[in-house]
Amino acid sequence: MKTENLAAAKTLGDYTRLLRRRWIYLATIIPATMLVAVFLAFVLPPTYQATGTIMLEQPSLPNTMVASTIVDPKDDSTHAGQQLELTRRKVMTEDSLLALVKELNPYPNAKLGPHGRAHQLEEDTSVEHVDPVTFKPTDDSPAFAIHYNNPDPNIAAAMGKKLVDLFLAYNQRSRAEQAAEGNKFLQAQSRELVASMAEMEHKLAAFKQKYGDALPTEEARNVAGADRAQRDLDGFQRDILMAEQQESLLQLQMNAVSPSLTAAVGDWRTQLAKLRADLADAQTKYTPDHPDVKQLKRAVADLAAQGVASEAASSAKPDNPEYLQTKAQLDSIRSQLAVARANAARARQELTTYQHNLATAPNVEREYLQISRDYDAAQGRYNDIQTKIKAAALSESLEGESRGERFSLMKAPAIPTSPYSPNRLGIILLGFVLGCGVAIGSAVLVDSSDATVRGVDDLQEVMEVTPVGAIPVLFNHADLRQRRRKWAVALSGFAVATALVAVTVVLRW
Repeated sequence: MKTENLAAAKTLGDYTRLLRRRWIYLATIIPATMLVAVFLAFVLPPTYQATGTIMLEQPSLPNTMVASTIVDPKDDSTHAGQQLELTRRKVMTEDSLLALVKELNPYPNAKLGPHGRAHQLEEDTSVEHVDPVTFKPTDDSPAFAIHYNNPDPNIAAAMGKKLVDLFLAYNQRSRAEQAAEGNKFLQAQSRELVASMAEMEHKLAAFKQKYGDALPTEEARNVAGADRAQRDLDGFQRDILMAEQQESLLQLQMNAVSPSLTAAVGDWRTQLAKLRADLADAQTKYTPDHPDVKQLKRAVADLAAQGVASEAASSAKPDNPEYLQTKAQLDSIRSQLAVARANAARARQELTTYQHNLATAPNVEREYLQISRDYDAAQGRYNDIQTKIKAAALSESLEGESRGERFSLMKAPAIPTSPYSPNRLGIILLGFVLGCGVAIGSAVLVDSSDATVRGVDDLQEVMEVTPVGAIPVLFNHADLRQRRRKWAVALSGFAVATALVAVTVVLRW
């Protein structure tokens, strides 16, 4: 309880006196720690960082004037991040880094092969988004910085420029290739559509050739043609009937007239006509087996045979004007009858054709509309692709001239004047803070473990009495010489350490 009260009674003055008593710890540990920190700050191998800044710029021409065929996200921040990540993955490949390593060896003193150097180059390169104005790191920015670390500032700057050029060249080349690929793809699609449309046109032409008269567009013509053919057929049939009646009458007249002017010939024809009239009258009254009918038939047959024989014997050429006139009329009527029958057959054929077209029109219409819709759709796609091909050609020209969305250099890598790491000032400050902490902690620890009575206060605490007086410590000459010798050794060691550190700083600066 008494110890706790005494410990609780410690004041700032007590600690001040403690540090005065143990000042040797502060005077030795803090400078020694500072020297070690300075030594480490300049002994650790320096690394220099070259930084180039690139910004994703918008197209120089608005999309309403020339639209790019390269699809970009609407969110600029997301798009910039995606572009950065995709470009970094494409650029920082082993092949491209091997080419850089072979062109410019960034690690001449390292015992690494080409692949090892390429891997180390990738490890020493970092990319981050930065503000385009202050160049400070930020997550939402279209600008990004490419950092490259190397022990040699000149190599760091040279390799930093190479990396920046690699990013810029890849962006321009990749966008030009994407635009060219888009144009090429559209051209291939156009050729396929042209071939498909040619096939459809051939199919449509063959369909029209096969069902041309049964198409929906020919319905009115088929109806009108069927009506006309029906009217013509009716007229021709009337003409045929009349011509047949005239033919029968003329045939009867010609049969009644003798082709020769001889009386005998005229008598047998007249008699033949009379017998035929009697036979027709008898057939109306009696059956075919009646004796009168049979007798008249034999008489008609005998007279006709005798008349023909006598006519052939008398003359081979008819010379009766009445007979010749009747025969000419009969030949004319027969010619007209043949023409009428031919016209009727043609009209009947046309009517059948028109009726067949009208009957098959619904099925033909469905198939025709399907082919037409396919062709119209292909034609629409072809027109759309042609429009896109024109836009793709303009986009390819736009990307080829670097007028589209592109990476532009804002700040080229420069030769760094101070190392990026180690952080010398930070190491020195850390050494000072650590030295102070160690020195004060050591002083407090040593003083707390020392039971020596120092002064009136310690004596009063131990004896619980108030002393009358105190005799200070008196040093003789031997004590003073020993004390100076210790200080001389300590200062000499400190001076040597300071000199070594100074030389190191000068050589590493």
